[in-house]
Amino acid sequence: MVAPLALSALTLSASAAAPRVATVKVNDILLKLDSTAKANEDYKAKREAIAKDKRKVALDEMMADLELRRSKLSDANAKIDEETRKKLLREYMLKQQEMKSLQEEYQNFSAEKHQALNTEMVASIRERLTLINGTAEKIAKEEGFDWVFDSSGISNTGVPLMLYAKTPNDLTERVIAALGATKPPEATKPPEAPKPPEKNDKNDKKPTQR
Repeated sequence: MVAPLALSALTLSASAAAPRVATVKVNDILLKLDSTAKANEDYKAKREAIAKDKRKVALDEMMADLELRRSKLSDANAKIDEETRKKLLREYMLKQQEMKSLQEEYQNFSAEKHQALNTEMVASIRERLTLINGTAEKIAKEEGFDWVFDSSGISNTGVPLMLYAKTPNDLTERVIAALGATKPPEATKPPEAPKPPEKNDKNDKKPTQR
């Protein structure tokens, strides 16, 4: 009976062996990807294109024109007869309405474009993360690891997901090599989400009529 008991004990010992655990710094890999650098450049170019749209250019020119008109009408030293002043004031009010209409049109355009751009950015990041996860999983399986944790992950409370690991089996460099990433982590950062265009109320003021 001793031999069977010994064999059973050996079987239990083998099945109870501690799982092999590895780590990977997903965020570091994401920042090193050439595709991340290219995506950031494309994102920046598209944001700049929105800011340089013909409606924004026309709006800036119209605001500058309105400011000149308002200054002229508000100038106490300006020698303008009453009829001319009334005419200039009517023109100013019409231009102001045109400006408000164009401002609303551009704000709607900008908000729609930025929303589409943000959706595109999120989808692009998810695609790269899926690639990283798949590559890390493949390497881990090939090297016989049971679990792989993201050591760069942060919880909802802001606390790192992995607080401590004694001599971790880090697969980060092997994943980077497999993906052919070349950028240093500090070279590129994920772009910030754009803020909606601010409404300019400077030209909403009606000039003081004397």
